[in-house]
Amino acid sequence: MSTESTPDGDPGAGGGAADGLDTAVLAGGVAAAAARAASLAALAERADAHAVAARAASTRAAYAGDWAHFARWCTAAGLQALPAAVDTVRLYLADLEATRTPTGQAVFSPATMGRRLAAIAAAHHDAGHRSPTRDPAVGAVLTGIKRARAHSRHQMRPLLLDDLRTVLGGLGFGTWPAGLIAARDAAALLIGFTGALRRSELAALTVADLRFHPVDGLHVRIARSKTDQTGRGATVVLPYGTRPGTCPPCVVLRWLQLLSIAPQGRPALMRAVLETPPWPDLTHLFTHPDPTTSAAGTSAPAETGATNAAEQASRSWRAPVPALAGDAPLLRAIRRGGTLTDTAMTGDALHAMVRRRAHTAGLPGPVGFHSLRAGFVTTARRAGADHRSVRRQTRHSSDAMIETYDRDHTPLAGNAVTQLGL
Repeated sequence: MSTESTPDGDPGAGGGAADGLDTAVLAGGVAAAAARAASLAALAERADAHAVAARAASTRAAYAGDWAHFARWCTAAGLQALPAAVDTVRLYLADLEATRTPTGQAVFSPATMGRRLAAIAAAHHDAGHRSPTRDPAVGAVLTGIKRARAHSRHQMRPLLLDDLRTVLGGLGFGTWPAGLIAARDAAALLIGFTGALRRSELAALTVADLRFHPVDGLHVRIARSKTDQTGRGATVVLPYGTRPGTCPPCVVLRWLQLLSIAPQGRPALMRAVLETPPWPDLTHLFTHPDPTTSAAGTSAPAETGATNAAEQASRSWRAPVPALAGDAPLLRAIRRGGTLTDTAMTGDALHAMVRRRAHTAGLPGPVGFHSLRAGFVTTARRAGADHRSVRRQTRHSSDAMIETYDRDHTPLAGNAVTQLGL
């Protein structure tokens, strides 16, 4: 069987067609492959972004600082940081425990050491290495440190409702510029106490996170918290108070009104602040249900066409909320002289404020921002609230932490010793 040759006798001529390769198809295939590669690269970038978002921004920042500290320590010690040996981490923990201030106080708490270990574990996991922190030998060192430090556990004293009234009574309402700061701090104190908020949660609040309810009081939306890394959010309610000075919706509304007046200029803001009466003489800013006679949560906002007398009355329980930009921070920094800024207060600033106000009021310490959250739990438990109702506001996932507050601050709550008939 003979084989036909090409006219010029070159067996390679036309070989592309013979081999089944079409240059047009080849070009299209290359373009499609390039498009697929670009698409995969884009997906990889999105996947990396989602992986980064798996940790909260504050957690990422804390881990970055902790890992940098560990890496510097390893460099100074001549040891390898990544991957780190088990003994390296054990030595690092021992050095952290031995670090003292000039007065002999420990610099690093066991909680900080635990976070350092978490940062080391995260760095190894992200790099594809097994974490040395999982070794029992590392856990044994940290457990031993905790046992050695158990006698010196430092806790904030809870600010009870009577303490809070003492602090609020000493604020300089009706003066300038102290009255402006007083209005802001009163809002921060009452939101933090009645909402059982963490300092980071309060610092992150914006105007849009508030919703005045005609019957419930004030709904506060917590967009994200330490225990809510997925950002599901939660809502806490701040009910109306019998006393104007401790009525959260009135106190918050008073602060919002000052925020709305501020753009009109300094003279207008000064007049509004100076017209505010002293704390004992404060009045409710709008008509609302009496907390002592209305059952919280049993009434809904009145709808059009309601004929019931209570529903008709509820239509008038509307807070005169001023129009403000929703993304504006709720609690803002105030400079010397009463200059109101657009910068949100930080969690550290809120902590310092609570300490300063408590010290000025002559309250015993130690006191900090957590004293408000602890004060809510302690006050509620002493008033007879059960664990479940407390957790509805604190958003604790279990009763374990509430039990801790009971042991430390309300030892008689639910304690059989009260039934001995002594």
